[in-house]
Amino acid sequence: MEIAKLTDVGKRRQVNQDQVGVFYDKTGQPMLILCDGMGGHNAGDVAAEMALYQLGHAFEQTGFSSSHQAKGWLQAEIEACNQRIYEKSQLFQDLQGMGTTIVVLVIIDDFALAGHVGDSRLYLITPTDIEQKTKDHSYVQELVDAEMITPEEADHHPQKNIITRSLGSQDPVQVDLVRFYVNADDVFLLCSDGLTDMLTDQDIYQTIVTSPDLKTAVNKLVDQANAAGGRDNISVVLARREGGGRV
Repeated sequence: MEIAKLTDVGKRRQVNQDQVGVFYDKTGQPMLILCDGMGGHNAGDVAAEMALYQLGHAFEQTGFSSSHQAKGWLQAEIEACNQRIYEKSQLFQDLQGMGTTIVVLVIIDDFALAGHVGDSRLYLITPTDIEQKTKDHSYVQELVDAEMITPEEADHHPQKNIITRSLGSQDPVQVDLVRFYVNADDVFLLCSDGLTDMLTDQDIYQTIVTSPDLKTAVNKLVDQANAAGGRDNISVVLARREGGGRV
């Protein structure tokens, strides 16, 4: 599997509170993780780093033979991350209120399993199309679902960055999971809203399919988001499934 990742502070922020990582289980299967932290001072970075490494290191101890087998584990581990982040936030005053989004992708045999909380996204890119596989946990997405605004209006809504779920909440968090079939040469994009607030899905698609490799594509995407304003931290993970069978 070809994998490339990049995170950048952007043009407006002083601190990068995003975290990205790739971890491998005992059979060599990869887990891709992206977190977008939030909170005063550097608290968002702490929350994002906790989620990244706690989930990633837990995955390193596993060796799932099927995506069905991994599904319950992934949900439970993300829920546990939520609880640990909340507990730590209560121990230190400067960490109170910290939280993070998370989007995770695991590919086992011919299936992709993804989990997410918040508005960080997973896209599937084929030679002919780009498809968002996650649904944002955000205020404007709820307005779209209620048919109060259109998806186009949501893109420019003044409250578009208000999220309705995050890791670090006192209450148990609801994790959305999605499982779908993977074809050879499918490309997967995990990204923070620092990318999707600056570029349209079609801009992203064109950059990926016209780049000679994924490393070039992630660099171009970050450069384009910065050129468009770079209003937030920008994080991108790209992965390409090559051939069939185990990755």
